[in-house]
Amino acid sequence: MTSAILIIEDEYALAAALSTVVRRLDATPVVAASGQGGIEKLTAQTYALIILDVGLPDMSGLKVLEKIQTLPEPPPVMIITAHGTLDTALEARRLGAREYFLKPLNLADMQRAIREVFAPVKIEQRVETTMIGNSEQMQRAFAVIAQASGNDAPVLLQGPPGSGKSLAAQVIHRHSVRADKPQIVFRADEWLEDRAEAALDEAIAKAGHGVLFLDEISAWSKPLQAALMHRLSAGLVKARLFSAASQEAASHLREDLFYALAVLQVTLPPLSERTADIPPMAASFLGERVLSAEALAVLKAHPWSGNVRELKTAMAHAAAVCSGSTILPHHLPASIMQPHEASHLEETMKRSIAAWLDLQTTGADETMPAYDNLLETVEAAMLESLLKRFDGKPTRLATAMKMNRATLRRKLREE
Repeated sequence: MTSAILIIEDEYALAAALSTVVRRLDATPVVAASGQGGIEKLTAQTYALIILDVGLPDMSGLKVLEKIQTLPEPPPVMIITAHGTLDTALEARRLGAREYFLKPLNLADMQRAIREVFAPVKIEQRVETTMIGNSEQMQRAFAVIAQASGNDAPVLLQGPPGSGKSLAAQVIHRHSVRADKPQIVFRADEWLEDRAEAALDEAIAKAGHGVLFLDEISAWSKPLQAALMHRLSAGLVKARLFSAASQEAASHLREDLFYALAVLQVTLPPLSERTADIPPMAASFLGERVLSAEALAVLKAHPWSGNVRELKTAMAHAAAVCSGSTILPHHLPASIMQPHEASHLEETMKRSIAAWLDLQTTGADETMPAYDNLLETVEAAMLESLLKRFDGKPTRLATAMKMNRATLRRKLREE
């Protein structure tokens, strides 16, 4: 990067800090301390980027932005402001601002955003997919989904809200012999209690020989469960049945109905238990945009109480506010960026280690493994993961993590 970047900012300390960031990216900073000064510098040379404060001493930065847009080839503009209001944000976007940062600035975010202007990430063509997951739980779910697609048995889908039960039902239906017939969704909580049974009959009639998807079946009242069981026993339901439950269905359904609906069972885990699936899932929601490593780290640390549905919404938010091709941390929703009471990932790690230790240390004292052997196993897994982050180069890993290179190489040889 050998371009000039114009910084229009009247606070000397901030202008100096931004200049340092610009130089770090091998660009040339040019500073103007007023709106008029910035406009004059615009006429003297061309710039690859403009960093523009809204609160200038002589005029609003938005007036300067308006002037910039009259140039034959206006450069991208990043707005910074100490007093962000809805009107300011809307006007900045209307006038073509690429990014909008609030003070106090996160200079690391600024640096990443500036780099993105000059070196947008190359977008690779992604293969469209419907469901993503490498965890053991998801692999088991995929196996049942594949089995369900090849036969006509009733399917019960269980998992927390937002975990993908409706999507799984769509996948099964799309690949089944009834794919050309309708899938009708019935939710009991959308109806008053005295209308629910009639509404169920209407849904059964609409589904015909297609698929009837009984959503949140575990929340159904006992009388409505009895009504459905009666219709099943009488052979009045010709459709294939899919049922979804956010709670444990066996403990909330009458026994005969549970066994009628749960011939095949698909269990979908919460997103918090499969954080390794977050990168590909987020990528599938983002389309042509990509996640920065920093934004991805934030996503992996989030507890995701809303599961896949929450992730999809967060990516829609990020794509809506990001003007470039790379999602940075400040593009994520505020709810994702806020620190949480407990470290979700740390707690997950502790639970996993505890479960692993239980497995390794069950038995008589004399059969216990040596502590050093346990430590070597944990350390080997950690080093393997760290090496992947540094492209398999021990020297980079040792430097970045302040490790003794000889010690690191010895540990890697011992693996």
